[in-house]
Amino acid sequence: MKIWYLTAIGFAAALFAVSCGSDGNPSNGSSNSYGPENGGQNEPVSQFDSLTVQTTNELPACNAGREGRAFFVQSENIAHLCVNGSWRSAADSTDFSITCSDGFLHVTEKLDYIQVLDADTVRLSGLYHDSVSGIVQNGQFIFGTSVTLNEASEINFYRADGNGHSTSACILGNNGHYILNSVNTNSNYVKISATGFYKNVVTGRTSASPVTLSALTHVANTSVDAGATAPARIRDSVNVNILTQLEIPRIEQLAMNHIDFAEAKAQAEREIFAAFGIDTIQLYSQPYFTDGRTDKPVAEDLNMFGNSEYSAALFAISAILQGDRDETEMMSLINTLAEDIKGDGIWNDPNWKIKIADWVVGLDTLWKYNDIRNNVSAWGASAIPNFERYMRAFVPIAYGFEACTEANAGQLTFVNQGQSALFANDYEHADHSTVRFICDVSSKEWRIAQPMEKDTAGFGTGTYDKEIREGRVSHDTYYIFDSGAWRTATPQEADGFTDIAEVYASLKHDEKAVFIIRHSERTDDTGPKGPLTENGRLYARNLGARLAAIANEDFYYGYSGYVRTEETCREIAVGKGQQQYSLDILPYMDGNWYVQDGVKASDYISADGGWIVYSKYGFTGAYEDAFYDLKTRSEELLKDSILANLPTMKRVNFMCTHDYLVVPLLAYVTDGHANVRYYEKWKWVNYLSGVAMIISPDGSIRYVPVKGLESGTM
Repeated sequence: MKIWYLTAIGFAAALFAVSCGSDGNPSNGSSNSYGPENGGQNEPVSQFDSLTVQTTNELPACNAGREGRAFFVQSENIAHLCVNGSWRSAADSTDFSITCSDGFLHVTEKLDYIQVLDADTVRLSGLYHDSVSGIVQNGQFIFGTSVTLNEASEINFYRADGNGHSTSACILGNNGHYILNSVNTNSNYVKISATGFYKNVVTGRTSASPVTLSALTHVANTSVDAGATAPARIRDSVNVNILTQLEIPRIEQLAMNHIDFAEAKAQAEREIFAAFGIDTIQLYSQPYFTDGRTDKPVAEDLNMFGNSEYSAALFAISAILQGDRDETEMMSLINTLAEDIKGDGIWNDPNWKIKIADWVVGLDTLWKYNDIRNNVSAWGASAIPNFERYMRAFVPIAYGFEACTEANAGQLTFVNQGQSALFANDYEHADHSTVRFICDVSSKEWRIAQPMEKDTAGFGTGTYDKEIREGRVSHDTYYIFDSGAWRTATPQEADGFTDIAEVYASLKHDEKAVFIIRHSERTDDTGPKGPLTENGRLYARNLGARLAAIANEDFYYGYSGYVRTEETCREIAVGKGQQQYSLDILPYMDGNWYVQDGVKASDYISADGGWIVYSKYGFTGAYEDAFYDLKTRSEELLKDSILANLPTMKRVNFMCTHDYLVVPLLAYVTDGHANVRYYEKWKWVNYLSGVAMIISPDGSIRYVPVKGLESGTM
């Protein structure tokens, strides 16, 4: 009987017109869709996004222009078609027929004659099933999806002769469910293929073009086993999904090597799970069936919208391969992966794995897993499994991390794969990426490390209370050792220097202090007679005034012999209101204290610049032929010069010196943690900043970087 279309115009063209808004129907697209600005998919809007209504009352007029078109009614979970001027449910096709191709439903003339197959005849020809049903998933496949069952050869799973039995049906709902009636086959194997549009779990939207997924399954061991006189129901449920699609080439390859189909299928599935970092020993130990069966499920049993670990694993693989790709890109990746695994059961392409892992980490970083959950929830899926853990399990496989176990729990690492957007030269090198990973102590799984975890790794306890250190990875973030633990430093604390007045106020009555600080702001004259600027004198005087508010004792003052260092000490004393004070020249406060060979040091300064030379010397030991050993020379300053003369001084003492002394000294007393590595971070010690030397009654000493202005660096 001739089939004719009721559509007045091409169905696809009609749908496209509707998608442009001619009907004004609400879209079922998700507001959670990613855009290109946050690493998401920038796909065309699907034609189906405007062909969904909540109830039949919202259907547009069924007129000649819409004859033959299909709309989906959410409240009934079925398509309605415009037939002869009225909307008809696809479930009530008494006077019309429905076919489907390329993901679209078509209305056709009702056939006057339908062949009725005699059941006995069919059984004698082979195996007979009343029906085969299942779910098509990569996200939910929607109405209009065509599902075809083809009999497969028992030799190579292809029917080159074209004589195999075939059965087809259309999906009429939006949950991917299909049913094939009166299925018969002369072979023990069938291939079920579904072509249609689907709801993308990543964007929440319907795909812009249809895709085809297939499943190869075993319906019986032999035709004899199926029975010659009674209908056999060997397998009447076949789900079609990403896993069934991926495994087919590998099954075929193993079967060519004379491996039993069931064994080949089990091996292919184990290998695919392993390729995504999924532990099949742990997975297969979990129950799946709810009807009392205890056997292990195969790919065509799985439903990605369930509560089981199997569902979670399938969901994760589907989302990973979807990524931010359109349908063509996704299917290209799936087919490439299937061919890669086909030969040896291993995913051998590290570039693809790393690219995908980068995307998965991006989901974690942007907290986008919840968007996926919201998408699926909005579709009314029966359950949303714990897919996140299986997506995260793929990351260490792709990046080559060792397994996360009890032995390395708490260990941190970084991506050393140059192809990755998260590549780092070493743990602390943050030019490319600041993302680091930690082996979680509780879950024994790798996850993205939190800022505190990655930045303070290896810090241990601070060497003194209120010690400031910059983050090991995020070098612009600072941490302070406070009350026995590290915490993020406030902006005021972040430069690593504590205010001089605060340090003074915290001194115990039996402690002594020596503040070794750089002079205040100077003029351009850097010679011995170069004075302070007017601002410089004001800054020093203000510091003295702040100290006066909490001081009830006189201070000792010593300087290097330069005019600007003398003025700095004097202005502090004046601001403090100290009437009786002396200013002593202290040769060991000279800016050249660390210089061993003045000529070589001058040459280096001329070539590289003084700030680079002195900071690089202090923190790396560079220019060793021009400078003394840092440790030895610093100890001579602190012990042989300052401590040895402390009895002639007061409880609190100020020594005004130069940046060329303060920077190496800071490097030494903070064990390289001071934030004045100009050669690397372009940070230099500010005016009135330096080191506080706190001496306890028992002779123990602690050092605190201090500042007299708002910031300790410049």
